[in-house]
Amino acid sequence: MSSRLLHNLVVELPDCPPRYYQLNSATIRLGRVEGNAIVVTEDAVSARHCELRRTAAGGYEVRDLESTNGTRLNGETLGPDPRALRDGDTLLLGGTARVRFVRVHEIHDRVPAAPAKAGSVTMRLERPAINPVAAAVAKAARANAK
Repeated sequence: MSSRLLHNLVVELPDCPPRYYQLNSATIRLGRVEGNAIVVTEDAVSARHCELRRTAAGGYEVRDLESTNGTRLNGETLGPDPRALRDGDTLLLGGTARVRFVRVHEIHDRVPAAPAKAGSVTMRLERPAINPVAAAVAKAARANAK
């Protein structure tokens, strides 16, 4: 079994469904205008609001890009120095845009098999076994329906 650590952001804006992003770049900039990796369309968010950078250890850190309305990490205003992000941390951009940092372990339970030869069976699908109680209930329901 192998696993791989993935980093994700969940961006939540007022009156909008959450948006999910998988972080796969060394630098991810968030802001209100096009050209940012993640565009956050809220008036209180600066054009170039904050930036996430991958660390040597494989995690991420965040820093505010001198935004007008500031960036908060778990309720605390970010200064000019980068701060490490941990699983479950919440950023607040400009007071209205909530961004959650989430780590996910992608698990592979077996090594992928080599491609199958033409005409060979690679997987057999069978009818699932039914729970005996569920079978009795279904049989009784059919009998009562007659």
